[in-house]
Amino acid sequence: MDIRALGYIAIGAVDVGAWSSFGGQVLGMMTDTTESGVLLLRADERPYRLRIRPAAEDRLDAAGWEVAGSAALEQAAQELEKAGVGVHRDPARARERRVTDLVAFDAPDGTRHELFWGAELDHVPFISPVGTSGFVTGPLGLGHVVLATDALDEARRFYVDVMGFRLSDTMTLGGTRVVFLHCNGRHHSLALGEGRGPALSHFMVEVNSVDDVGYALDRAVDHGVRIRQSLGRHTNDGMLSFYAATPSGFSVEYGWGGRVIDDATWVPTETSRGSYWGHRRPPRPAETARQGS
Repeated sequence: MDIRALGYIAIGAVDVGAWSSFGGQVLGMMTDTTESGVLLLRADERPYRLRIRPAAEDRLDAAGWEVAGSAALEQAAQELEKAGVGVHRDPARARERRVTDLVAFDAPDGTRHELFWGAELDHVPFISPVGTSGFVTGPLGLGHVVLATDALDEARRFYVDVMGFRLSDTMTLGGTRVVFLHCNGRHHSLALGEGRGPALSHFMVEVNSVDDVGYALDRAVDHGVRIRQSLGRHTNDGMLSFYAATPSGFSVEYGWGGRVIDDATWVPTETSRGSYWGHRRPPRPAETARQGS
């Protein structure tokens, strides 16, 4: 199938209010709340890129993947059904997501995905509430998602052979394997890591300037957000970034300068080091207390 980009992430959250403050004052996105209490976080000309609904538990509701049009969506649905994956069509869900049409399905690893076309554009200019210059989206889509799975090889086969993602590279860190996949020029829009799944490990958003990253790091610290990995630069995609805990517990990577690849010349490799420098995990509160005793 012909997936073009990661279009949106839908999240169920226990504390939507905390997400509103986090999304606006830390991430630097525009915030809007619907009549039903759903929080929409805007990063560009679309009404939202992150959708957070009130829920009894924190969870990834769905990753939304954009296809080129109606014919591409029909082809994708047929390919999923041929692979034995049930697809669900819901016009009400499409209206809710502000797209023309979509199909939803659960991947073999248990993750819910939505394929869609015809995203709404309301052409309201993006103006960050904290001065963030802008986010890198457009043809590259919304950053990436990293999913934990306890069946990495099976998941990799599904996302490559059925969904059409292409291999960027692989990595082994401390005995844990990670597979990086792309669907456009962004080095990876999807990554799969060994772990207890299905679960969202983190998602990434990319900003227009390195200063945007620095300002966001300062805001995160000022707002008491837990920094899970310090500022650093990755080896495989070249991203300069830091990781912070979201109000739902999983992490967000906030970065700049990610690598754009060309399928005509790109050759996948195996990486044994995750970062050139940085991305260090600060001591946890319990560890700090033990060190001071």
